[in-house]
Amino acid sequence: MPPLRHGLLTLTVACLCASPAGAQSLTTVFIIDPAYGIKAFDITIPAGWKFDGTVMPGPECSRVPMPVFRAYSPDGLTEMRLLPAFNWTFHPSFKGFHAVNGCVPYTGRMPAEDFLKHYVEMIASNGMHVVGPMAVGAAYQQRVAAVAQNMNHIAPNIRGSADAAAVRVETVNGTFIIEQRLRAYVECRIADSGPDTNGGGCSAHVDVERAPKGKLDALCSLVDAHDLVKTPHEDAWLQRVQQTMAQRAGEDQARLTRQQQAGQAMLKKQFDDFMATSQRNHEAFMAQQESSFRSSMNSANAAMNARTTAASDWVDYALDQQTVVGQGGVAKVSNSYTHTWSSTVGNQTQWFQTNDPNANPNGTLSGNWTEDTKVHGNGQSF
Repeated sequence: MPPLRHGLLTLTVACLCASPAGAQSLTTVFIIDPAYGIKAFDITIPAGWKFDGTVMPGPECSRVPMPVFRAYSPDGLTEMRLLPAFNWTFHPSFKGFHAVNGCVPYTGRMPAEDFLKHYVEMIASNGMHVVGPMAVGAAYQQRVAAVAQNMNHIAPNIRGSADAAAVRVETVNGTFIIEQRLRAYVECRIADSGPDTNGGGCSAHVDVERAPKGKLDALCSLVDAHDLVKTPHEDAWLQRVQQTMAQRAGEDQARLTRQQQAGQAMLKKQFDDFMATSQRNHEAFMAQQESSFRSSMNSANAAMNARTTAASDWVDYALDQQTVVGQGGVAKVSNSYTHTWSSTVGNQTQWFQTNDPNANPNGTLSGNWTEDTKVHGNGQSF
C-alpha cells in the first residue's frame, strides 16, 4: 500500500490484510501494578505491536483496581484500547443521594446499548460519525454471560445482570478516515430486599478497536477470535488486592471509632476547660482551634485540586486528546502525536502535530511557529 501524506509527514498504513484471523502471530505482555510493583495482568496482543498499560485505583463507589492499556501497530494507525471502567451507584430510597467522587451520576441500571449512546454523545465533539451497530464477538459475549451468572451468587437478595453492545463510528484523521468499534458491557447488581431495596451499582467496561477505513473488520475478527481485550489477572496480585481492601475496611472502621471517641473527649475537655480555666486559657484554646481549622481547610483544598487535576487528565485519556498551551492559549489536540506547534495570525491559530522530534514547520509552512507545551487537562503545568 502506498504511503499516505498528512501535512509534512509521510505515514505508511499497516495492513491486517485478508488472511484468516488465526494466522496473525500473537505475543503476551503484562501489566505491572505500580501500587505493589508486581505483575497484575497478562495481555495478548499482535506480535510486533507496541504496548502501554497500567493499573488504576477504583473510585470511591468501587475500589477494585482496574487495568487500562493501549496496544497499537508501529505506525500508530491500528489500535486496540481498554479504557478505565465507568462506575456508579444508586439509592432511590435515600433522599438527597449524590454520586461520590470519581463515579458517574447515573441513577439506575442501564443497558450497554444505552450506555454507548451516552458515551458517544460525550465524545461526539471530536467530529465522530456513527455508522451503526456491530457484533460484539462470541467469546466476548460468553464472558459477559459468565459475569452475569457470577454476580447472581453474590448474596441471596442481590440480582445481577450483564449485557454487551457495540457500535461502528468513523473519525477523520487528516486526509483519511479512521473506523472504530466502540464496545461495552455493563454489569449491574440490585438489591431485591432489605433496607436498600432497588438500590445497587453498575460498572461499564469499554474497549476500542480502530483502523484505517476498510481495515476495521479484519482487526475485529482478530480481536474476537482470541478475545484479545480479556485481562486475566495474576493470583498473587489478587491476593494482595484483597488483603489491602480488607485492611482498608478495618482502618475505616477504626478511624470512625477514633473520630467518635475524639469527638466525645473534645466535648468533655471543652466543658472542663470552660469550668476550670481562666478566660485567657479559654481564648488560647479557641485560637488553637481556629489554627487547626484553617490548616484542615488548606489541606482539603490542596487535595481537591489534586483530584481535579487527575480527573482532567483521565478525561483527556478517555477522549484520545491531550492539552497543550502555546500561541493559541490552552487547546485540546489529538494525543496521537508527541509534538505540537502553533502559529497565530490575527485571531486565527493553526496547529501542526508530528511524532518527529526534529521536525520544524518554520520555513516550510507560512507563519511564525513555536512548539506548544503539554500541560494537565485542566491547564495546570506538570
